[in-house]
Amino acid sequence: MTAFEPSPPSSVPLALRTRLDTTTGEGAQAGAQVRLRRTDVDCDAESKAMLLALAGEIDASNSGWLTVQLSAMITSASTGHAGAAPSSGVIIDLTRVRFCDASGITALVKASKHAENMHLVLELAGATGRVDRILRLTGIDDVLTLHAEPADALKALCSPM
Repeated sequence: MTAFEPSPPSSVPLALRTRLDTTTGEGAQAGAQVRLRRTDVDCDAESKAMLLALAGEIDASNSGWLTVQLSAMITSASTGHAGAAPSSGVIIDLTRVRFCDASGITALVKASKHAENMHLVLELAGATGRVDRILRLTGIDDVLTLHAEPADALKALCSPM
């Protein structure tokens, strides 16, 4: 696996990012590795969105870990953290995900259902190649909105209804 680049995705303007930027460790002891980074992004003066960037491969060896991590971060987004206001939604950035099997799709669907239960919108962004193809073949694009870039998902999430 190539090293996870610590810089936030370039498609989200620097002016919108807040200082919180955390990286959570490897998703499995053996087998495929997935990394998760959280960044809070300002929508406007009163609302934020949470950007969860994944990198690596998502499969049966790490999808359970990923499900737990996504659930915790979605709960944090809905309740606010460290005195911050709750987020208006969550974007899962798949730009650096190279592989995703059925267990990874299950983790994303569980995250979506948890976000819905927490009254948050969850958007997927940045899937390319095999990952985009498997998401569309399985029909996840009928359940969740897939955006080409994280910036597109942010724009959709932060736009007034």
